[in-house]
Amino acid sequence: MRTIVRLGLIFLMAFAVLPAVSSTPAQAADLTNFVPDQILVTFEEGYHLGPNGAFFKGKTAQKRGLGIGPLHSSEALDRSGQVALLQVPAGNDLDATIATLNQQPGVRHAERNAVRTAMITPNDPIYNQQWGMGKIGAEPAWDITTGGSVVIAIIDTGVSSSHPDLGGRVLAGFNALSGGSDADDDEGHGTAMAGIAAASSNNGEGVAGMCWNCLILPVKVLNSRGSGSSASVVKGMYWAADNGARIISMSLGGDEATQAEADVVNYIYSKGIPIFASSGNSGSDGNPTIYPAAFPHVIAVGASTPNDTVSGFSSYGNYLDLAAPGVGIWTTAWSNGQNTYGAGNGTSPACPFVAGLAALAVTLWPELTPDQLEQLLIGSAVDILTPGKDVYSGYGRIDALKTLQNAAARTIPGQPGPGPVPPPAPVPPPPPVGNPAFIPIGPLPLPAKVGEVYFPETGHSLRGEFKNYWDRNGGLAVFGFPLSEEFTEQTAEGSFLVQYFERQRFEFHPEKAAPYNVLLGRLGDSVLRDRGEDWFSFPKGSPQSGCVFFQETGHTVCGEFLKYWQNNGLNDSALTKYQRSLQLFGFPLSEARTETNSNGDTVTTQWFERGRFEYHNDKGVLLGLLAKEYATTRGWR
Repeated sequence: MRTIVRLGLIFLMAFAVLPAVSSTPAQAADLTNFVPDQILVTFEEGYHLGPNGAFFKGKTAQKRGLGIGPLHSSEALDRSGQVALLQVPAGNDLDATIATLNQQPGVRHAERNAVRTAMITPNDPIYNQQWGMGKIGAEPAWDITTGGSVVIAIIDTGVSSSHPDLGGRVLAGFNALSGGSDADDDEGHGTAMAGIAAASSNNGEGVAGMCWNCLILPVKVLNSRGSGSSASVVKGMYWAADNGARIISMSLGGDEATQAEADVVNYIYSKGIPIFASSGNSGSDGNPTIYPAAFPHVIAVGASTPNDTVSGFSSYGNYLDLAAPGVGIWTTAWSNGQNTYGAGNGTSPACPFVAGLAALAVTLWPELTPDQLEQLLIGSAVDILTPGKDVYSGYGRIDALKTLQNAAARTIPGQPGPGPVPPPAPVPPPPPVGNPAFIPIGPLPLPAKVGEVYFPETGHSLRGEFKNYWDRNGGLAVFGFPLSEEFTEQTAEGSFLVQYFERQRFEFHPEKAAPYNVLLGRLGDSVLRDRGEDWFSFPKGSPQSGCVFFQETGHTVCGEFLKYWQNNGLNDSALTKYQRSLQLFGFPLSEARTETNSNGDTVTTQWFERGRFEYHNDKGVLLGLLAKEYATTRGWR
């Protein structure tokens, strides 16, 4: 495994707004830690940089522009153009240019673009076992859960999607260096980190990852030499936060801070996404403070040894939160175009140990906020030095078993009582109110628009991304006819553009890449609550031959229901067969039981997060008309 990487500079955002960097950094910083002739600029609300370098206040271009003369190039690092990278002509006095920018109305702060590099140190692949999994209690923890389809963003050198221990679970990613979607690894570091967090396990192949069923979102911010900059990191972090990341793992850093990175950390924290970062490998080499690990709301991870000591190379300080195995860590590897395996040292591998454990905890307790998740991890850790927090190991070395035991019990150590137990207590449905979106419309005018269809059976139309999703994933047989036109609805999960069908509600999420820009509502949960039934208190099942037991909810799916669940699912070739079914139907919320449905048929029924299975003797397994019942209860139709 190629693991040769050097330590450079980085600066990421913290939750509290940081003071602007000095306008004369040349007097205080080693300029080899910065990218030549580049400036990071963050603008005030209402200002942004256009694609051609023009400077705007709202929609009005500012005549003086940025007031610093011609630019070689400019690039927006976020969707709005409020954070930008400027490439100035060589030979400019960069300090003077930054000072001028910081005086410009509409500029929040300007600063140099710091270097960022990966954080694993060189080591030959001499270890042939994953001692770290046993040390942290992963084996008994996996008896509680091996994880669900939690998306872990690996912000690094990319990930080899063809690796046999990662294939099928690497999502379409992003290359912040090129701006494209090719996030394949060309250095090896990111592939190694992905394997520690989420390599396929119990598959007779290679190594085991922490979260067996997690999905990997590769975000390439470092080049083939393991080096990048604050700009590439900022751009990648914004993209990950806006494209489905549930956990962010960053085994990179440096000892120069930038305000732009501090800001993106705040942005990600505001979206409820936890960030994990390596503390650095300079503990025995001056021990500079390393960013992004040192920012508030970033969980900083140091490296522990097989003897539960702290590695001498592991950077330390008050910002350190936790320790995890970081010496002789075997994982997936990519080297010279080949997928392989190898071992390495560093705080780099320690970081995805904790990120993978966090994903297991989130599988059991999806409602955890970043602060709650951090308290769960540190409260479950094992003290390996002095009691309480210390600067070398933080709150101690992670304990996977204790963490998941607490997560399963929804208990955060040190906090009174158990955590919240979903679903919310059953509440009566709201009083019926009309909804014009459910009023049938007349036939569409001819000629119909391309990709638009009208259903005379219900008097409603279907178009755009909702039609694409309907067509790809089963159409009429799975979802039924549309019951409404598109409209905006405030749901328990947020406000979305939605459309109702007989059996489901489609929700549009434009911030996510297809096919996840359309998601299904959790109507199984919603309809049960409308009925006054709390599924969390339903009698549980137990593992049995010929069935699948879902330990996440404690229920078993068997027989014809299991065949239907296994043979249907989201049409996404990047997912395994199990994951496709899980995406479409979700976990079971009940055991199979006899019920009378809204049509008056007494049938065997089983409830899922996003559907209800009904077994009809003459027709086999059919999906219940959940959306129809949900809309009728509210008086919409």
